[in-house]
Amino acid sequence: AETGLHRHDAPMYAYILEGDLTVTYDSGEVKDYHAGDALVEAIGTAHNGRNTGTVPVRVLVVNMGAEGVANTVKLP
Repeated sequence: AETGLHRHDAPMYAYILEGDLTVTYDSGEVKDYHAGDALVEAIGTAHNGRNTGTVPVRVLVVNMGAEGVANTVKLP
């Protein structure tokens, strides 16, 4: 499963509860996250998250949004 290409226009924090997640950024950088990892997602940077493990990925997400700003912007 994948998130599809998207970006965040406000700060987003995440904690990987279960599974393995690989995030590929528009710069070509690739980061791997595993259960127990925490991250602050890049603002305004296109990226795609992909489950690279054998179990579902469960992520606790905290969006620090602002009125009128979408938490996630899907990209073509």
